[in-house]
Amino acid sequence: AACLGLHPESLQPLLPYLARGLSIPKCASASAVAIREVCERCQCLGDAVLQLYDGIVAAREQHRGSNSGGDEFVLDLKNELEVLEGVCKAISHKLKDDPSMSPDIISGYINRLAQPVIGGLKAMAPPENPASPKQISSEISRLTVLVQHLRLPRPSPQLAPGVLNRSDFILSLMQETWSILDAVSQKYPRDFNCAEKLCRLHKHALRECGAAHYTPMLEPLIEQIVKKFSQSFLSPYIYLSSVCICEYGRVPAHSQQMYDMVAKISSTVFYAFRGTDDFIANPDVVEEFFFMASKMVYYCPGPLIQSNLLNSMLQCAAVGMKLHHRDANRGTLNFLESLVSYGLKLRSKPSLDVVEQANRDALERTIYVEGQPLVANLAQSLLGDLPLYRLDSGSGSIAGVLFFLNKLCPDLLMQWIQPPLMSAPDHAKNVFLGSLANQVDRDDFNSSVRKFTSVCERSRKRQGNTGEDSGNTR
Repeated sequence: AACLGLHPESLQPLLPYLARGLSIPKCASASAVAIREVCERCQCLGDAVLQLYDGIVAAREQHRGSNSGGDEFVLDLKNELEVLEGVCKAISHKLKDDPSMSPDIISGYINRLAQPVIGGLKAMAPPENPASPKQISSEISRLTVLVQHLRLPRPSPQLAPGVLNRSDFILSLMQETWSILDAVSQKYPRDFNCAEKLCRLHKHALRECGAAHYTPMLEPLIEQIVKKFSQSFLSPYIYLSSVCICEYGRVPAHSQQMYDMVAKISSTVFYAFRGTDDFIANPDVVEEFFFMASKMVYYCPGPLIQSNLLNSMLQCAAVGMKLHHRDANRGTLNFLESLVSYGLKLRSKPSLDVVEQANRDALERTIYVEGQPLVANLAQSLLGDLPLYRLDSGSGSIAGVLFFLNKLCPDLLMQWIQPPLMSAPDHAKNVFLGSLANQVDRDDFNSSVRKFTSVCERSRKRQGNTGEDSGNTR
């Protein structure tokens, strides 16, 4: 593709050749990828490849309106999205190379790409339309490609008056489709794939537009997240809330807004998780819930840490960390490690402002109240009685939580951890507790934890308990 970019005269016969390949099932995928690559590297294909995509859209619409049982060829969605991405990149090159292009011509290009997708979603929106979840997800995926890859110029004082910039384009596109997307998503509120595609669209719209420019959509977006999660209990909506926290959490004007969103999501989670079986049935929700909580601790800790919600989250974590599910376990430990390391960060600062001091005091009180059952679970994982998926990994591990707790509140940790370790082999236990008492560095502590769990595992095997049910995986 790079070579063809230097020899544009070679492209004239190539594009029709690749287009014919799209109609051959064995060649369609390779042809679609080749079209995307050529469009990305070569800057003179805008009109030609857009015309090709117009033909794909026309064929798709003809197929939808036919009663022939689907005999006509229709390009597979994955391959169509490859071509659409290429078209977006080709048009982006064209607009960049001709900054004097009139706003009317630019709007014409945008409409040729966007209106078929918007029209497809509008047609599916009425309650009487029998569109399937797959059809709805496909249109949302097309819209996402436009948001991601139709790269209009960034907002800039240098832009000519009336020229549409990327942020305004995305904002207007999402405003135009907002009610339509809500309507089509309500058709199958508990379809995971539809929810995932919708949340992915919102994520890319927010990030491509830019948080500041997307602010007018933030409140309706949060309302959608909270409402749709309460209706569906699907984890993609919690993931989308984490994206909002990442983009807006550091802005003081939005920190309370982020907390209110998290509190409402938490209320739904706590209502649904009434017993261990509920946790076991929804491990992806457990994972995303605690990753969301970690994002709050990292980006805007104050409102959460100074609330009673943190106590409830830690009580929930005490159950979630028992799950025999790798990702749920990872999310829970990530939250605990983030929380304790934040407390240590405050403890180590030479001076604190009023908010930081309040955060530190509130966090240490909460750890004092809720910490013992969490430490008991960590100890049981070391012994092999609870899952041991993440012993000393990065971004949330048993060793990490214990290491930071030992720096933050060593006396409390020693008081809490000794009783559940009573059954451990004496020598190994004493060496491990010695590493806590001596506050060794992180590498030495990780080594100590690994040696301790290894001795415990061998001891269990000698006693005839192989730990097959404990999820022991390091």
